[in-house]
Amino acid sequence: MFNKILLLIITLLLSLLASGQTKTAVTSKQAKITDEINLSPSDIELFKEQTKQKIEELQQYIVTLGNKDEPAEKRNMAEKEALKLFYTGAQMEISTIMPDGSIQKINRPMEKYLARLKSLPFTRVVIKFYDIAYISEFTKGPDGKYYSTATIIQEFTGFSNDDIVYKDVTKKDVEIIIDLVEDKFFNEKRWKIFLGDIKATETKPGIL
Repeated sequence: MFNKILLLIITLLLSLLASGQTKTAVTSKQAKITDEINLSPSDIELFKEQTKQKIEELQQYIVTLGNKDEPAEKRNMAEKEALKLFYTGAQMEISTIMPDGSIQKINRPMEKYLARLKSLPFTRVVIKFYDIAYISEFTKGPDGKYYSTATIIQEFTGFSNDDIVYKDVTKKDVEIIIDLVEDKFFNEKRWKIFLGDIKATETKPGIL
């Protein structure tokens, strides 16, 4: 009888111990998952640097697309590579100074904006960018993605032969998105940075 009771007690103890180990393992796993879906301060700093690189790449692609002296093959490649920088569905807000001095704004899907940039009705186009003025802090949205904004200054000049017929300077806010996406090569999810919508926040006439 005593042996049966002892065996029962040992069985119960082993059962409780196993249950505790399972809960600990589950808690540990959940903590790991939580760590994986939140970026550390060092990660954020790294993505800030990547933001600068992405913006510089975009600026170079836009300069190439606008330059009618560049070979068609190079401009087509710039268009293709520029699109890879953007989150699906990103749009470009275009601002134009009208003859009466008013500002007209139009939103275009990024692929249409880039394609149109190659065929603007000017004999020559010169696009210049100033340094990035500001990159805001990344904040996590309710959708789990991280968001920031990079501000850039673009100078656009359109020529008709040797004459400048249009010139403006526009401040633009570029949405920056960090998303957890499936990496097919490594077969796992990884954080990746994308450019999102671009808004024209201020447009002024350039000095002709």
